[in-house]
Amino acid sequence: MKITITLPDDIARKVYRLRDRDEFVARAVEAAFAHEPEEAGPSGTTAPKPSRWAQVVERIERQAGALGDYGEELARDQREFRQGFRLRHDEP
Repeated sequence: MKITITLPDDIARKVYRLRDRDEFVARAVEAAFAHEPEEAGPSGTTAPKPSRWAQVVERIERQAGALGDYGEELARDQREFRQGFRLRHDEP
């Protein structure tokens, strides 16, 4: 399958100079996906369920528009909270 992707100019120039660009890009993308959680595949398997914290964050973000003026205040509170609070997934 052929797709078009956009890369920063300096990276695109390096890729363009490679002898076997397609193979290089395919290996790089496979390596990147190896570090990402898998999504639902053709067999119907799904990625691991998000943590309860992640579910709460997703729900708040989905419903933020319905909160009207309070949505802005909530967003500000979230930013303040995140500035002084570190979660395990934040660690390098």
